[in-house]
Amino acid sequence: MKYLFLILTLPSISLAAWDDYLHVEDYSEVPTEEILIKKPEKFLRHESMIYDLNTDLGIRDQRKYTGTDRNRFSLSGHLSADYEHLDDVLGFDLTYLRRSERYDRIWWGAHVFRHQVAFDAVAEQQGDEAPGRPGNQKETLTGMGLGVSYRFKLFLNFWQTENVFENIDVFVNYLRIEESFVDRTYEGYGLTTSYGLIKRSKTNFYYGPKISYNFAPVKRDKLDDAETSRRARELTLGWLSLAFEVGFFY
Repeated sequence: MKYLFLILTLPSISLAAWDDYLHVEDYSEVPTEEILIKKPEKFLRHESMIYDLNTDLGIRDQRKYTGTDRNRFSLSGHLSADYEHLDDVLGFDLTYLRRSERYDRIWWGAHVFRHQVAFDAVAEQQGDEAPGRPGNQKETLTGMGLGVSYRFKLFLNFWQTENVFENIDVFVNYLRIEESFVDRTYEGYGLTTSYGLIKRSKTNFYYGPKISYNFAPVKRDKLDDAETSRRARELTLGWLSLAFEVGFFY
């Protein structure tokens, strides 16, 4: 009986611990003076106090507590992670995220992206390769998705800085690639996972590098009634890209 009790209570204990780890009181109600003087060890553990530089006076002013961030909007430019073929993936993504009210380090939102890609750099066909297809043929790949992001400051354990943060983003996407060789569009669902290192150069503005991995199985319609092989109509898309991201919090 005691083992049954442990089995039944362990999930609730684990969820409660996870809830306590991510959930904090409403930052917007905490006075700045209390953060800086009374409870910096609590409120600055995962957040920072950011200052703008007044170039006229040569001093820091316009103090902002990052715990009050509520929205994040960013634009990223992407290229292939293969340094010998950087132009195999060229494109951009736009991302909007909203901070969770309950779990302060979790953000949720959406993104859209568009890339020009070399076919062989992103696609692996399940069946026989189409004869004569040029592997370096550039195709247009577009997608959109919903997902979550986690913001943290692991680097502070090794590098004492207040204006550098890390983000891990995960999106579930719908995407399509317009394959010009067979004049068909492949469609499907997949995942995007990203890791970004950002610097808050001002109270609202940030920039930094990002690495992103994408995966998606896609398929197209039949070319004609004689095409019966389903595997010949399927592709597995996968690519790794490097990006530079700029954005702002508000």
